[in-house]
Amino acid sequence: MSTRHAELYAALASCFQHPDEDFLAAIRDGTLETTFGTGPTALSTVEAVPPVEDLATLRHEYLRTFEAFEGEYAPPAESAYEQWWDGTERGILSGPPASDMKGRYEALEAEVPPEYPADHISLLLEYASLLLDAEQYQEYARFHGAHFDWIPAFRERVEETSDSAFYLWAVRTLDAVVDAVGERYVD
Repeated sequence: MSTRHAELYAALASCFQHPDEDFLAAIRDGTLETTFGTGPTALSTVEAVPPVEDLATLRHEYLRTFEAFEGEYAPPAESAYEQWWDGTERGILSGPPASDMKGRYEALEAEVPPEYPADHISLLLEYASLLLDAEQYQEYARFHGAHFDWIPAFRERVEETSDSAFYLWAVRTLDAVVDAVGERYVD
């Protein structure tokens, strides 16, 4: 089951990266939907992947939803939703979660892609996927507790600021999957 959960996290990670032709093809040919449609029973309530018009529209929706293009947005990075070292909430990037993730990447001798902050949701999901794939369940439970508690606030922010059917689906699916996987591995 851990491999299956790792696959779900990897698929979700792709939903929050800058969209490209391959990702659009995965939406259109049903690959993305198949990934979620065959998941654990707890995910049976996940809705169908909404249709996407074209790559230009999907890119525009990504920018509008996550990168402050044309108004209010929902930063897809943990630091924007968590307290800083001094206990204040600043709503900006590169806080304690990003610092922790940089250390984790360094331990793996991996680099953070320059286009994303270290605590970007895609990178968190990919890291969690690695832990599950390696059957590092205790470490996954610690990671889940430390880095996924902000997901409901992120979902709410996307729901408040975005009208993109696809990204609303993605963030709701993210919340459901992280919750279901957490129930499986976290005491």
